[in-house]
Amino acid sequence: MSNKDETAATRLWRDKVQIREQERDDARARLRVAEEKLAILSAENDLLATENARLRERLNPNADRDRSETERQMAELRGALMPLLSDPLPTTH
Repeated sequence: MSNKDETAATRLWRDKVQIREQERDDARARLRVAEEKLAILSAENDLLATENARLRERLNPNADRDRSETERQMAELRGALMPLLSDPLPTTH
């Protein structure tokens, strides 16, 4: 191979390396931007979740107490119905 051919091959190889390095750098830059956007959106999501909880509490400040009462009533009803379901029905023959 002549010196001229080696130089052309070396330049081509170097150009490919530079292109790949540039592609890698661009991908890293896109990743950094995406990570920054994710952090911003996560923080915004946390703020909105906090605001939603505050508004729900203002809308119905007794929601937890009401939910507990409903669950207690359901447990009592379940307790009353389970024996009826486990007893066989009398036959009318």
